[in-house]
Amino acid sequence: TIYDTQDSDRLIRDIIKELQLDKDVYKYKQIRSRISSYKNSLITVRAYFQNPELIEADTMARRPRMGDIYKAYVERCFKAGAMDFDDLLLKTNELLTRYPEVLAKYQNRFKYILVDEYQD
Repeated sequence: TIYDTQDSDRLIRDIIKELQLDKDVYKYKQIRSRISSYKNSLITVRAYFQNPELIEADTMARRPRMGDIYKAYVERCFKAGAMDFDDLLLKTNELLTRYPEVLAKYQNRFKYILVDEYQD
């Protein structure tokens, strides 16, 4: 299943509520945007928690639980067998990076790959 923006927003709102966070501080659209930014920068949950600058930036922005939300979001998507649009790029990158034989197969098959609408 591919989660669209509405699906992601619903899930983030649920997580914010379950973690008993202030919805005026943890605004779901800002949280979705931040998660999208992480993924588009190829920052996984593990990489997030290993990056003190990211944690500090979120703490300074009065959102110290951002990593917990990100982790819960990724876990819930996985459990539901779902990915959001950003995962399509992130997971493809992970696949080609982790498995050189898959990368080689597609390098031999295609000279170029066009990723349309990436900026959206």
